[in-house]
Amino acid sequence: MNLNDIFIVRNHPVSLKLVLGLMEDADSSEETKSWALSALFHAGYTHDDSLRDYLYDALDRKGLHPYNEYSLDEGEQQVEEKSPEEQEALRAVYMSQLKTILDNLMQLKAEDGKPLFCQKNHWWAVYRIFVDRKIANMRETQYQNFIHLINTLKLKQLNAELDLSTMSNITQDNIFRLPFTKWKKPWGESTRRQNAFDRMYKIAEEILTSLMRAKIC
Repeated sequence: MNLNDIFIVRNHPVSLKLVLGLMEDADSSEETKSWALSALFHAGYTHDDSLRDYLYDALDRKGLHPYNEYSLDEGEQQVEEKSPEEQEALRAVYMSQLKTILDNLMQLKAEDGKPLFCQKNHWWAVYRIFVDRKIANMRETQYQNFIHLINTLKLKQLNAELDLSTMSNITQDNIFRLPFTKWKKPWGESTRRQNAFDRMYKIAEEILTSLMRAKIC
């Protein structure tokens, strides 16, 4: 987080330090969110996770939650209207969070030191959690939408290819097509299948934990 960053707010160039100061000193929630959203847009544009986390914590202390609406079910009413610019800023931050979470997933190692996420079908675990938690309003069988979302995030690296054929095959597995809370280890089957389940479960668990930690599900 560089407090000397300069960006445009209300048609004027201002420093991040000034924006954060005005946000902290604001007398009303609307003024606080107005300055915060400008900084959130900058955080999303620059992929500045430290700034994003600081802003979320600062708003949380004031009881404000500016981008929860991206986790709402279709048909739910938002508390207040937001301008197109505010909506775009919120979406940029939301997408930046998802990118960070998945980038981190690709870096995780299994006990053998190799990447935890390493096979095409491991995308099932990500998809399952996204559907369960309605991330980006994801729904069952929306495989093309999921692929588009992942492509949009432009991850730093993909440990395994994501394609429609692999995603469609999730329906052939009685375990992973179920909600995560209903996943049960296949006792009595081969050690290989049990190990595969353990890895898939760990991936899903990591994704869910990261989403909850980021407070976007």
